[in-house]
Amino acid sequence: MKSKKQFWITLSLLNLCIVALLGVTLRSKILFPLRFIDFKNVLHAHSHFAFGGWITIVLLTLMIYEILPDHFSNKKRYQWLLLGLLLNAAGMLISFLCQGYAFFSIMFSTLFILVTYAFSFLFIRDIVRVKAEMTVRILSISAIACLSISSVGPFTLAYIMASHSGNSLLYRDSIYTYLHFQYNGFFTLSVFALFFNVLYKNFDKRQLRRARQFAWLISISVIPTLFISYLFHFVNSGIRTMAVIGSISILITIILLISTLQSIKDHLKAIPSFARNAGLLSIIAFLLKSLLQIGTIIPSLGKLVYGDRAIIVGYLHLVLLGFITLYILAHLLYTGNLNSASLLTRVAVITFAGGVIANEVILMVQGFGNMFMVSNSFYASLLWIVSIWLLCGALLIIISKLKYNK
Repeated sequence: MKSKKQFWITLSLLNLCIVALLGVTLRSKILFPLRFIDFKNVLHAHSHFAFGGWITIVLLTLMIYEILPDHFSNKKRYQWLLLGLLLNAAGMLISFLCQGYAFFSIMFSTLFILVTYAFSFLFIRDIVRVKAEMTVRILSISAIACLSISSVGPFTLAYIMASHSGNSLLYRDSIYTYLHFQYNGFFTLSVFALFFNVLYKNFDKRQLRRARQFAWLISISVIPTLFISYLFHFVNSGIRTMAVIGSISILITIILLISTLQSIKDHLKAIPSFARNAGLLSIIAFLLKSLLQIGTIIPSLGKLVYGDRAIIVGYLHLVLLGFITLYILAHLLYTGNLNSASLLTRVAVITFAGGVIANEVILMVQGFGNMFMVSNSFYASLLWIVSIWLLCGALLIIISKLKYNK
């Protein structure tokens, strides 16, 4: 079992390098006249492979091998499902690069979704059978459910393209719905499922109760917080009421999370400092993204944010890199899947984390500069440098992993 788990983790980290390389390509295209590169095609390949080839495969691998007991995780069906996800993610990568949105890219995207349906059914059935700890079970089932529900977005996009409706509002709603159930649903809930799974065995009854309260609230809040994304064009009282409820639920979730972390601080202090510091950066990113969500409930601020590309890109990277990826690296360090005692591993993680922070600072400064009509072309050069920085960090991580595997 251990060798299978290490294989998929190593492969996922290799995919992270590919995602970073595509990021460098996008930033290079902005600066240099690379006529042989189609920016939109690379952008679609970058985003789809980041979701499918990196985040989804590594999260599902960790959930299979750490949450399910051996007699379930060792079943061949999970190997076939992970292989199916990998092949279709690779298919999306190649087809989007070659042709953009066309027959083969849509085919691989659809097949990827169908494999996630099969995974969702089997994983939820298994986790109910093994009677996993309640906090972990709530978060895991909710995460996998959100993974399936998020497909509403791509299928709606397919309908728009097939019908040639040209409905721009429905198009944006489809994208926001997909991103919401991926970012605030599947990604976020999976991270907390993995987090509590490694710690809950040491909790007392009071700590378990707080953790379960947090699990229920953050899972339920996925629905009302969806309506925050619709405020950019819906102004009716029903949508706004749901968005306000969503914002309140985020605020309560933040309070519950801080309270839960405070109650288990002794357990957190027992985590080796390097992994703990990486995890702390991840939690800070989660809190920042939650506060940004709440902020968009203010109409004037929401219009500025949704209308500024740098702010949107910064927010997406804050979640994908700052929160999710940094947590995964912290988790791999803590569980021994990355060698935290190795100088190379430490340099690799520090390099990558530094790139993530620099990327966010530059994007946010650029975004707020645009909002106040102050722009500078130098930002593009800085972001290009940071993209290379992130690629170097990702390459160092996979090199350290390969050395550790030996």
